[in-house]
Amino acid sequence: MRGRIISNMKRIIMMLYLIVFLTGCLGGRFEYVGEYPELYSVVMSSILGARGYEFGGLRGIQPTVYRLDEDSYERMLFMYVEGEAFASAVIIQKIEEGYVYFYPHYNFLLTTHDDGGAITSEETEVLREINSWDQPISDDSVFVRVRISRHRESGPISNSRLVGAHNQIFPDSTATRNQVVANTFFLRTDSYGRSVYAKETGEWEADGSWSATLVAFLFQPDYSFDLEVGVLEVTNHVRYQTELREFMEANGWDTPFEE
Repeated sequence: MRGRIISNMKRIIMMLYLIVFLTGCLGGRFEYVGEYPELYSVVMSSILGARGYEFGGLRGIQPTVYRLDEDSYERMLFMYVEGEAFASAVIIQKIEEGYVYFYPHYNFLLTTHDDGGAITSEETEVLREINSWDQPISDDSVFVRVRISRHRESGPISNSRLVGAHNQIFPDSTATRNQVVANTFFLRTDSYGRSVYAKETGEWEADGSWSATLVAFLFQPDYSFDLEVGVLEVTNHVRYQTELREFMEANGWDTPFEE
């Protein structure tokens, strides 16, 4: 009898642990406690599918964020590493009054374990050049501006609309509502209220490898979602910047909205 009680208590404790993990970490309450919240904020608003944490612990493990270089105008080049998922070299243009500024789309380089796991010095030099390294800071109109936060922003779309869009994109999915919400990641909004989200899904192959599908989907300022034009299945998980830019532009990104 005593053994059964202990066994049931262990089962209950494990269930409580799982609930806390799902609602605390995957539910969006993970907090970055490191030294560079401005750098963390840029990654959350730049890289599709970035979770903001590594799996493990009670609420996830802190990502690794560290500075690599700074130019004469205080731009910063830094590395962001999310466990074995991916590593990225990222450049921010400036920090001002609680916001961080960066060039859209081409402010980062991305690599994964499957991709070789390294960003070369030659690639980093190209990244510097594209991001005007050691040149006078441009006018703010060419930058994306996001609020500095230690939490991933949830975005303007309600959970019910996110689940509805997910079910249209993945009609055969068996994911629960909580699983969909926990694994859908807000990227950013434009000046008129359009918003982009990312969802990674996949399945285990016969050889034991994980076959992942990364999808971006876009909502218009009135929160509408069009399955025909509002979905992008990313073809290259580490070199999708131009593909994403063209997708956003095709959906009217940063242009006046006409209902």
